[in-house]
Amino acid sequence: MRHAAFLAVGLLATAAQVLLLRELVVDAAGDEAAIGVGLTAWLAGIALGAAASRRRRVLAAPGDATSGLLVLALLPSLAILGGRLLRLALAPEAGELPGLGHVLASSLATLAPPGLAVGWTFTALAASASRVWEAGEGIARLYVVESTGSLLGGLAVTVLAGAWLAPLRLAALLGLVGALLALVSGRDLLARRRQLVVALVLGAGLLAASPWLDAFSQRARFAGIAPGVPLRAVAETPYQNLALGGDDVLHLYASGQYAASFPDPYAAESLGHLLALLAPRPRRVLMIGGTEVGLVPVLLRHRVETLALVEPDQAAFAFLVPWLPAADRAALRDPRVLTVHGDPRGFLAAPVGGPYDLVLLLSGEPATLLRARLATVEFFSAVAARLGPDGVLVLPVRTAPVAITGETASLAGSLFRSLREALPVVRATPGPDALLVAGRSAEAVTLDPTVLAARWRERGVVSSSFDPAVLPVLLAPDRVATEEAALRSAAASADPSRDDRPVSFLHALARRQQTTAGAWGRAVAAASRVPPGLLAVLAFLPSLAFLGRVLGGGSSPARRAAATTSHAVAVVGAAGMAWWLLVLFSFQTRAGALYGQLGALAAAFMLGLALGAALAPRAVLLPDEREAASLLGAVRALRLTVGVALVFALARPFALAAAARTAALGWALLGHAGLLLAAGAATGGVFPVAAEVRLAAGDGAGEAAGRLETADHVGAAGAALLAAVLLVPLLGLSGTVWLLAALLAVALAGTTVR
Repeated sequence: MRHAAFLAVGLLATAAQVLLLRELVVDAAGDEAAIGVGLTAWLAGIALGAAASRRRRVLAAPGDATSGLLVLALLPSLAILGGRLLRLALAPEAGELPGLGHVLASSLATLAPPGLAVGWTFTALAASASRVWEAGEGIARLYVVESTGSLLGGLAVTVLAGAWLAPLRLAALLGLVGALLALVSGRDLLARRRQLVVALVLGAGLLAASPWLDAFSQRARFAGIAPGVPLRAVAETPYQNLALGGDDVLHLYASGQYAASFPDPYAAESLGHLLALLAPRPRRVLMIGGTEVGLVPVLLRHRVETLALVEPDQAAFAFLVPWLPAADRAALRDPRVLTVHGDPRGFLAAPVGGPYDLVLLLSGEPATLLRARLATVEFFSAVAARLGPDGVLVLPVRTAPVAITGETASLAGSLFRSLREALPVVRATPGPDALLVAGRSAEAVTLDPTVLAARWRERGVVSSSFDPAVLPVLLAPDRVATEEAALRSAAASADPSRDDRPVSFLHALARRQQTTAGAWGRAVAAASRVPPGLLAVLAFLPSLAFLGRVLGGGSSPARRAAATTSHAVAVVGAAGMAWWLLVLFSFQTRAGALYGQLGALAAAFMLGLALGAALAPRAVLLPDEREAASLLGAVRALRLTVGVALVFALARPFALAAAARTAALGWALLGHAGLLLAAGAATGGVFPVAAEVRLAAGDGAGEAAGRLETADHVGAAGAALLAAVLLVPLLGLSGTVWLLAALLAVALAGTTVR
């Protein structure tokens, strides 16, 4: 059972990371950019913990490892509690979004400490394992088994979190499991075993108290999100955290961000009737999202024969429906309404239903990658293929009441141009709550108030809240012309948003961050204006500066080999993290429901890491060389494993295209899981081989593991912060992959013993 401690650290680390990142997104009001900041804090914590642990004496390693596991078993539950209370303590003013300061404070308070415990424990276990096995073998065993534990932790969170157990209760339960695994581990690896008994007792207490603690902390966090609004219900789904508050009027918050208020019959009638009038004959309607807005009963009054309602998050739908007004619930039971729980892209690809006379895209602006996949040229083209000859597509977009400028112009211009690439006619209603209306026929796609009023009279609709007499005011020709001229001007200088390069995500994110009026908003806005070529050049500067200093110095060949090895591990760590994010993004774009399949994808990557570490050669010696050439042989092995990663990087654009084709065949999970398995295998072999280089260069086991763990996670932290938010939107999936390949080539060229 010696390996049980290795398994425990992997299990606890990955479970803590995933649970705390989910919590951070809620604390940051649904801001996906916070994931990059949180991962950076987590990985920086691991790097600092490893750096601190490697300075300890080898004899102290068993006790240090035990202390680290004790902390790691208890800290995730406490971090969840602390993060929720911190959201209340640092709540911004009413109407404002959490800014960079809040995200940083939450990340440093909740993710950095467990990360530090992971780095400390991993390095201490590596030093402790060197007392049982040879140093290189001990590190390799630790890496392989820890990756297996990470696989199990990811699966446990994906399967159990929300659906079966509240996150806080799950964290406490997994802490108990980790402490039990550590307790049955070999005594030659862990000392001070009474600490593990303490962890078990405290963990059992946390688990027993978790229902009360969860309810208390949820109320505290909601008080920071919606001050003065009583919390009515909370739900965790594979997509998001949902919180519902209020009394007579209910307010829905999705992952901490305001989503809707209901009942609001006046707003529902006004918007619903206008949307229905935009189609000449809305017999067949497709509505993606927006159930909570109350449009279904309004739309059905316009002689609708079939209304397909696509809501990907089935758990959210089940949570929401009992709270809806009676009229909405009755409309959802109407035989004309077909509710579909699935990916909108998959629904559009299936030869069922349609052609549609009216398609409403109500999933929200593309400020997250999940929403951005529903605002690309490819998605709009898929919708266009299901439109009838006089069919109309409607996309809400927030512009401005007077002049469209800044990131608002960039976002609206990108969406306008993307729609124009899919459909020849695109019109726009005046802002600030504008509607982009697109189709094939200029006669059908009209904003003429006279025509829309005639449609109203023809259908014989009666409403106490909507009067067609307001149409000339809502759609005043001069305001329509001004809005469309501004959008055409913005579209002329904007890039269309595509699956491979979702620029609308970056513009929406920048605009969202500007509402914080803080440094993060300014940083994202400035980053969105960086020329892609300059961004690629800047990415090389850290590597070139480091290698220039090391290779140009007067250190011995062994120390130069050790330093360039750490650099190679940092670059491979960055590439591995970026590849992981890229494949997740590709899967989300092609198949949707990323969080629902995150466990399987994580399992594939972790399995690849374990296989790569197990299969990698520890040294490559020529026939006439002996053990004296162990450093040279280890460096050759390192160059071989980095070369494998480089070859994989060069093949990655073609592999991504192949994975996309598997999605078209309905095998998205299989194709992307296979790609992650290969990515894990390509990167997993580098770490244990790099450890052999540093050991041969004179490092002890703890020193080697600590330095490499630090380098690996510093590189991964940089990639986590930049890849999804900056590199993919500006360079695209393929451009980002080619950049990573070039960085790996630099790392390969830099590894040397001379």
